[in-house]
Amino acid sequence: MAAALLTITTTVAGAADPGTDVLLDRLVRPAPETTPFVEVRYSALLTEPLVVAGELEHRDDGALVRRVLDPYRETTTLLGENVTVERDGSRPRRFSLDRAPELRGMLNSFGAMLKGDRATLEQHFEIASTESGNAWRIDLVPRGDKMRARLARVRVDGHADRANCMTMEEPDGDATVMAIGVSDRGTLPSPLERERLQSWCVQAGAH
Repeated sequence: MAAALLTITTTVAGAADPGTDVLLDRLVRPAPETTPFVEVRYSALLTEPLVVAGELEHRDDGALVRRVLDPYRETTTLLGENVTVERDGSRPRRFSLDRAPELRGMLNSFGAMLKGDRATLEQHFEIASTESGNAWRIDLVPRGDKMRARLARVRVDGHADRANCMTMEEPDGDATVMAIGVSDRGTLPSPLERERLQSWCVQAGAH
């Protein structure tokens, strides 16, 4: 799914700029689509990063499904304003996106980029994009106070028509980096320091 999702020398931003529209057009991916991911969680409360691996599915009905397959099994389904979390050995949990603005940010940014829907992106985020050669980056800053309280920025790094990583940055400095299209943690740098991983996100696919 998110497969539709350095020094950069040219900056483009603002609703009238055609560069962002061209970039978003390249990222469009029709549903259904499934892609693997490795997600790394950095938090001041953790002595080392938390790493999970699984797959993302973008369904025909617009739902985003995140399946964690390792080191545990859990399925999170986001459809409309509703979230369902199913984990082996536990009863399903259901709640509204109102309780999880960071998930709303992920859903809105993922879904809108897969559709090339700039209008929806601009409804929820301020957009800035940078591009040099085949390398590009999109920054999405939440507009609403409620979302900004939990999510400072969504950063997407990629090359050509492929997203390498989506980074969810929080106001307290914690962050979650999702490496897209990666099924093996061994593909990522070791040790998994945040700066090393962010550098990998920028450079992956450049050669």
